[in-house]
Amino acid sequence: MVVSLLPTESRALLRSVVAALAVLAASIYAPSAFAADRLLSAMITCKPEFFKVLQARRGSFAPVRIVPYERASNTPHVREFEDVFVEEVTFARPINVGGLSVLEYSQKTTVQDDGPSDFSWQFEVAASPSDVAELLITQYGAPLEAEDSDWVVDPEKTREKSGVSGSLRIEPSEAGARISCLLYKAEAGGFKLPVAAESFGWPQLGPPPLINPNLLMNALVQCRSDFFERLVFDRKAFGKVNFKQENGPYPKGRDPVSPLTRVEFQTPVRAWGLELTGYIQRLQMVNSAPSLRWGFQARENARNLVHVVGLRTGSWQEDTQGWRVDDEAEATGYTPSSDLGFDEGFVGCMAPLAAGKEPPTSLDLFPKEETGRVQ
Repeated sequence: MVVSLLPTESRALLRSVVAALAVLAASIYAPSAFAADRLLSAMITCKPEFFKVLQARRGSFAPVRIVPYERASNTPHVREFEDVFVEEVTFARPINVGGLSVLEYSQKTTVQDDGPSDFSWQFEVAASPSDVAELLITQYGAPLEAEDSDWVVDPEKTREKSGVSGSLRIEPSEAGARISCLLYKAEAGGFKLPVAAESFGWPQLGPPPLINPNLLMNALVQCRSDFFERLVFDRKAFGKVNFKQENGPYPKGRDPVSPLTRVEFQTPVRAWGLELTGYIQRLQMVNSAPSLRWGFQARENARNLVHVVGLRTGSWQEDTQGWRVDDEAEATGYTPSSDLGFDEGFVGCMAPLAAGKEPPTSLDLFPKEETGRVQ
């Protein structure tokens, strides 16, 4: 029953259900002694070999949900600033790793200048930080010491316990404790953090991530017609949707030709650090000519949407002259169109339709078998 609910419930509910299962499992099985676990042993070294062990064990984690995040302030065309990319993997049930009930895994890549500058990964576990520290000290000889509410490796003992990384850290978290590793660029060599799907397999819970959010969003901000092709290509990422048709309100000075079609996503879709919650489309008359208005609803306000679009395209908006390439950015070729507009919680386009051209319908853009009830 839990698995059937997970794809459509919020992240908070997902976490609470899995955490409750972990507590129940711990109360039933509560081992008095923990056998050495190869995955946990690899985790505390904070070395790239951890991922080989993780991939070898990936079948025990299924089914999983994978959600990618990126910082909304990422500036990929201004290289002196850091860009941060995160993937979060949630399990349908707690996974026993060396006696710890692991609820969730996440990993982060920080990119600066010409490539990654560091990597980090972590397990969320249903146990207190002190209990986790005690287990690692007892079973693995980890040279840990308390530092306020965290546990860190004693720098005086790292040479004695060379198998335990000095970057290992245990912190309090919503679920209980977070065990994390940090690998700096100088230590990583040619290592590249594998995407979560390589380590855990394709996600079975919830919709998959967008295959290439940059292609979709660049087509949108340039108001190109191939946006609709990208939307269809990535349609599975939007999961289950609800269709609604509404009349009004209409933009000032424009007469409606058709009601607004609103497509609501049951699970927010992430792109460019934005949470997209729906899609809007309407055929309207502008200066007696048919035009199509389309775009995404988002949880961010208009000002933040303008800011993010500027950061992601290396552009900035002038009040009278539209968009131009930012002085600190390389020319991207993705400067936003003059037809791009913003409202509160909306980013999209208003562009004339070519003579005899029929606009795509929302039912063609989103899979019918994944849709909710049309209202």
